[in-house]
Amino acid sequence: MPLELCSISLLVVIVLLWTGNKRLIDFVFFAGIGGALQAMATPVLDVGFPHFRYFHFFYTHIGIIVTAFYFTWMKGYMPTFNGVIKTMVALNILLPIIVVTNVLFNGNYMFLREKPVDGSLLDFLGPYPWYILSLQCVAFIVFSCLWLLFRKWNKLIRSR
Repeated sequence: MPLELCSISLLVVIVLLWTGNKRLIDFVFFAGIGGALQAMATPVLDVGFPHFRYFHFFYTHIGIIVTAFYFTWMKGYMPTFNGVIKTMVALNILLPIIVVTNVLFNGNYMFLREKPVDGSLLDFLGPYPWYILSLQCVAFIVFSCLWLLFRKWNKLIRSR
């Protein structure tokens, strides 16, 4: 099932590119960039180079980031703090759905039942289940930093 954050982000990217629905851009920008960067920093893969899934993992995550940049730089999307809030709300709406799915199917989507066996950034966020709350705070901080970074970048570009 495509219930990992980046799988959901990839589906949203496909719908965004297909329809141009601007209501989807915030999710792709904040959850997509934030999730894809974390996933590529600490990948959880069952296969290694040169397996197809190895390449698939990286090109799909890079594609999510490229799509967010495309809508920012080519289509004029400007991230807003309201977009940070909307993305956090969307993720918290998804949270109980993923938790129930994990229980019903003995899954660990979005690592909501346990941390990955191999090391990840979640190791710095405390024990289960507290790391989920810590992750909420980290997500809010990362999304806010993305918003501030692009806000500053846009001001710099406009001043030239």
